[in-house]
Amino acid sequence: MTFNNSILLKVKQSNGIEYNELFNSVVSGYNNQNSARAALSRALKNLEAFGQVKREGSRILLTDKGLASINVEMKDKLVLRLNDLMKKPLSDPEELVRLLIIVSQRGENDSDLLKNARDNSTFTITDIGELRREISERKKLLTRMDSLLSKQISKLKELDFNDIHSEKISPALAEKIMEAAEGDITVEAFDESLLESLPLEWKKQSKVIIKGKNVKELFSILEKFPSSKVILYITGIKAVLYGEKAMFYGRYNLIQKFR
Repeated sequence: MTFNNSILLKVKQSNGIEYNELFNSVVSGYNNQNSARAALSRALKNLEAFGQVKREGSRILLTDKGLASINVEMKDKLVLRLNDLMKKPLSDPEELVRLLIIVSQRGENDSDLLKNARDNSTFTITDIGELRREISERKKLLTRMDSLLSKQISKLKELDFNDIHSEKISPALAEKIMEAAEGDITVEAFDESLLESLPLEWKKQSKVIIKGKNVKELFSILEKFPSSKVILYITGIKAVLYGEKAMFYGRYNLIQKFR
């Protein structure tokens, strides 16, 4: 909704409004009072020029033209949106419910909006009831699927299926890797500058191999190359290090060592 239409709606809902009250309702959306006052002044000037509002002293009133304008806005932005959502209601049920709440709440105090909704909606209470029944049936299905998936997760854990774990690179993570590593750790790096920065004793022909005790030192070196990706092969686990994050791939029981 444009700022002008927002002003029209505020004036309409208050059945006329004092300037200061209108100003107080919009000022929170601006960085300072001067910006809010300037925006409100421009909006009121335009609305008066188009004959949509009029002033009686410090009070601002809605004209018939302004009423017609806001009714069209409500139709376009609310009822038409509801009509569209009701064609495929489960595509965005949260938005559908939100708009229905707006119609019902505003309709209690705004007879024009309620009339507009009645006259232009393409759905009925029965349609909404059917939607509720469909959601209820899906809820039963999803509850059943939730139970089945829970059992399958437990079963896959027993079978030591593949899992994944993400964690921020830290001294604590270095300790976990040291404990998990049963032998040498192979390091795969793709940045020549990074490779040149690694100690010579880590480089074994075409490979880089470190001991668990060297992980903290490796992490210190990686801090200088935040955009470089490094892969560690740690006793059945592949760990991809990039930026500040490490992503671990492997069997469930091995991944558990990092949780």
